[in-house]
Amino acid sequence: MIRFGSAPACALVMLLVGAAAGAQEIGTVAEVEGTAEIGRASTWTPAQAAATIYAGEQLRTGRPGRMRVVLQDESVLNLGDDSHVIVDEQVLDPERGVFRSSMRLTRGKVRALVSPNYQRGQAIFNIETATAVSSVRGTEFIVVADPVVELTEVVGVTDTVEVHSVLDRRGRGVFVTAHEVTTVPRGKFPTQPRYLDEPTFRQYMAELEFAGAGRAESLIGAKPLIANVPPEDRAVAVPIPSGPGAPEPRGIVPGMPGELPQPDVADLIKQPPAVLQNASGNLGIQF
Repeated sequence: MIRFGSAPACALVMLLVGAAAGAQEIGTVAEVEGTAEIGRASTWTPAQAAATIYAGEQLRTGRPGRMRVVLQDESVLNLGDDSHVIVDEQVLDPERGVFRSSMRLTRGKVRALVSPNYQRGQAIFNIETATAVSSVRGTEFIVVADPVVELTEVVGVTDTVEVHSVLDRRGRGVFVTAHEVTTVPRGKFPTQPRYLDEPTFRQYMAELEFAGAGRAESLIGAKPLIANVPPEDRAVAVPIPSGPGAPEPRGIVPGMPGELPQPDVADLIKQPPAVLQNASGNLGIQF
């Protein structure tokens, strides 16, 4: 991953579609459940954790199938069942504050946690479907594309996402905030956002969660890259002594009176992913 505070990160990194960009890394597969594949040219290969994603490549999942991808700009994507995403472009110039990413969702569902880097003035993060364009600057949102009925749904998870029809990419758009949804049918403009009740909102979220999460997750609620950390760098679980003569527990122990409550998911998803550096010098995103 790119270290934005380092000297190499100050140089312009341009990842564009084409032969020259084919060798440029834009992200890494962090987690896979069920069937998931990466398309390079006309060849599809099974997606595995730590696999590299390049500009212009395609990502698709089966049914069932989930894939989580960490991008070079520190954004995170969750693909749901039967989804197809094409990553077209990524331009990163931290020195000038330029961050630009463009991708297309041709079918299925994707949930994006967009890096705070996109809160800068010249930053833009787009997900386009056959009927809509969703643009954000440091937020989390869901896009659902149904190619059969030619309809797009955009759901706000945190903060605000701007949604336009492909008929007019600058005007006649709407702003969708948390717990709201807008729909964009073929040949029409986005509907006025409407509020989603909690069960409906949770259903959208559940369709993009991983089975191992055990509860409603945020994109930053798990640690999918732990498999890539060398064993010597991993924390070791130390059992707590018990029985006669054992020292009295210090601090909060799960199950004891006064145990701190689990953090609320709504609070977790407001926190950007932290960048970690292990002893080998490799960087990863902590979710």
